[in-house]
Amino acid sequence: MKLVLVNDNLVGEVLANPIYTENGMLFFNKGNVISETVIARLKKMGVTTLYIEDCNDELNLQEVLPAPIKLKAVKELKAVFEEIKKREYINEKRVVEIIEILTENINLSENATMINNLVQSDDVSQMAVHSLDVTLLSLMVGIRKRYDEEKLVRLGIAALLHDIGKLFSNDITHVKKGQELMKRNPAIMSTTYMAVYYMYEREDGKGLFGIEGKKVHEFAKILGICNEYINSINNNNGEEAILPHVAVEKITVEAVDKFGEDTYKDFMQSVYCYPNGLQVKLNNGQTAVVTMQNSGANTRPTLAIDTGDGFKFCNLTDGENLTLFIEEVIM
Repeated sequence: MKLVLVNDNLVGEVLANPIYTENGMLFFNKGNVISETVIARLKKMGVTTLYIEDCNDELNLQEVLPAPIKLKAVKELKAVFEEIKKREYINEKRVVEIIEILTENINLSENATMINNLVQSDDVSQMAVHSLDVTLLSLMVGIRKRYDEEKLVRLGIAALLHDIGKLFSNDITHVKKGQELMKRNPAIMSTTYMAVYYMYEREDGKGLFGIEGKKVHEFAKILGICNEYINSINNNNGEEAILPHVAVEKITVEAVDKFGEDTYKDFMQSVYCYPNGLQVKLNNGQTAVVTMQNSGANTRPTLAIDTGDGFKFCNLTDGENLTLFIEEVIM
């Protein structure tokens, strides 16, 4: 199978992974042929990448969070958001239950992928899916930082609720409303609601409120970098979605000034530039498909190289392959 961006060139291709609605209904099943109508609906509903079938069957697709668990978490989170919008109060216990679902089921293998396989029918659904993705990535960074269970829960609550102010206002200062709502529940600690309030602050002091990085809790920096990455790969900024390696390059340019060196390093250990299934071109002219990641070397995965007479494996971290590198992504 091969990872591709959703575009009009996919007409006639065969889907390799199922797509669901956020309510758990099967929207488009694995094995179905992709039509113009399906592409238009996927674009409208926020699906930006797909896995399609090709002649390479060496890829074993793993999800960071299995689809049934993800669907359950989205359903629960939508209910939390709807309750917040109605009562302007956060049921912290329900939020913690979702965090527990995530931490118990998260796949931390370097070969697990955050698959964009849920269509979203409304703004609340889109917020729930986005918040869940930011939370998963934030938890991965927290685990990389060796946070204990209590600290992971506090970070997870901040990540799940980082956009709740948008239930009332879509202005960037929605973080003020989010902080206000979280402070109403004394069970939610200050490091959690201040992480939401300061998530748009930057290390160089050029953020939303002009607060220098040394005065900003690291939870806020984690939210900031994870939110920017997820927005970039899922076109949540109103711009066309970009692939992970482009999102990482974009973040890297200003990472130290925006998020701090430590946060950036832990983030980079939690994402991989070239997801499994991506077709690439090497500097020697050969084409290949990414089949496996290498921990600690997020730009040098293992590839299945198309020899014209089948595929051969090539681990870019092996000594004999150190002169090889990925030159281009083929879409």
